[in-house]
Amino acid sequence: MRVTYRYIRPSVVLYARGIGAYATSVTAAWRTMHVWLETHNVRHLFRRGLGIFHDDPTVTSIDALRYDACIPPLDGIPDGDAEAGIGRQTLAGGAYAVHAHVGPYENTGEAFSKMRRITVAKRGLSIDFGRPFVAIYLNDPLVTREVHRRTELCIPVMPMRMPLSSNDDSEQADLARVLNERFRA
Repeated sequence: MRVTYRYIRPSVVLYARGIGAYATSVTAAWRTMHVWLETHNVRHLFRRGLGIFHDDPTVTSIDALRYDACIPPLDGIPDGDAEAGIGRQTLAGGAYAVHAHVGPYENTGEAFSKMRRITVAKRGLSIDFGRPFVAIYLNDPLVTREVHRRTELCIPVMPMRMPLSSNDDSEQADLARVLNERFRA
């Protein structure tokens, strides 16, 4: 699996949230986004999108997984519409391991899992669980055949930190407590 590294800048996005298993919440979130874009007659302006996977399915219950279908804001369209399920948020920036996936979107979950389990650790990095996983959809699925769809799968990474002395134990205990609280919510 070929992986490159990129710094992604923080960016403001409009989003529609889907909650539940990623297999269904992704479709529901994009359906909400597409209906809203069609309502404002601007769907034709967007060829790319972002998918934000907020939760780790190995530690979060399936019914609590959060996915956001995102687009950049444009002049002339509202900055959100609570009634339609559209909000505004800032995607956290930072270093990401990036794999270019070509093919059906259904195969991206397997590629994310392989990157998470094998590729990131093999390169001496650890996952930054303070930031979400991101999928950058590079083609418009309404006009691009499944076999030609390109998606950049982005996992937030940071250098693996090795303890320098036994004094670091309390720092690691604090980190473990913070991570446990984050995934419990």
